[in-house]
Amino acid sequence: MSRVSRWVGSCSRVRRIIGVSLIVVFAAPAQAGVVFGLDATGLTGGVYRWDAAAREINGNERSLQGGLRYSMSGGSFESFRNSFSWAGVAPTVSAFTQAVQDSFAAWASVDPVTQLGTALSFVADFSTAVEGAVGGGININGAEIDLIATNDASSWNFGSTGLQGEAWFSGINSPVTLTSGVAGYAHSRAISGADLYLNNNAGALYTLDVFRRLLTHELGHVLGLGDIEHEIRPGRFIDDNFSLADAAGTLNNSWAMLVDPLDPSGSAGLSRYSIGNGTSQLPGVDLLMESWGLGISAANPVTRLNPLTNDEYGTRQFLYPTLHSDDFNVPEPGTPALLALALALCLGLSRRRC
Repeated sequence: MSRVSRWVGSCSRVRRIIGVSLIVVFAAPAQAGVVFGLDATGLTGGVYRWDAAAREINGNERSLQGGLRYSMSGGSFESFRNSFSWAGVAPTVSAFTQAVQDSFAAWASVDPVTQLGTALSFVADFSTAVEGAVGGGININGAEIDLIATNDASSWNFGSTGLQGEAWFSGINSPVTLTSGVAGYAHSRAISGADLYLNNNAGALYTLDVFRRLLTHELGHVLGLGDIEHEIRPGRFIDDNFSLADAAGTLNNSWAMLVDPLDPSGSAGLSRYSIGNGTSQLPGVDLLMESWGLGISAANPVTRLNPLTNDEYGTRQFLYPTLHSDDFNVPEPGTPALLALALALCLGLSRRRC
């Protein structure tokens, strides 16, 4: 299997709240929409996902089995907290620990509209030291997700006072097992490791709420979600009904149930859209995966522990589908139904092999 590298950086601003630089995501051209690895058109391609089946890549365990393991600079919540400067009194270790755990918990939460859960889970693994790269980048060793405090990265340099983060991951050209139980899903590449960097220059003064929102946004990247801005990835936004005339309404409705959990890339009713420059900053459009602003608004306040919106839940379902009715039950091995499903999947996926 040939190795494919992918990197994401991000530089957003919370203009409406604190007016400081927050993140910017950079991605290789013509490869991404809301998810990374799509073809130039449509929903097919080698979409980057963590494998639901046990997998080892370059001697590292890399799968959703047992939860995605994360480690952090310093090897403890306390050391990681001490790596950053704080506006006012530093949070207690307990409060900081809870904020980090809340960031992970948001991505493992039940969709409040559809009641769809997820197979995503996360577990601290401080016995594994982080393995980052100097100046930003990806080192696939370390834990599956390394959280790294650094004063020099791709998006910022020494002395930067921006509240910034960037996330990088790497993958291999290989089908994965979907979280819905479909094995060998061809429209996929297996993620082999992720490094998430946060700016810890002394002049970057965080509040705990901003730190949590920034971390939650960057975790979306290491799961395979991209920034939504047209300016960053023109014409590559997945939705069911986008209309510029009603941007807030059409970007806020729930579409997770339109994802086919057995073949996300074949989901009827979902398309790629060009949402237009500045659309993500229109009133009422407050999505977590906005690079500019992280969705922070009166409707999605920075104090909210779970800032995921319908768009993030829909995209999570596209990447990590959950079965949502008896119509999508995966048959037991050896049954005639399994043979029929395998044939249907083979015919459906033969149009594009990755």
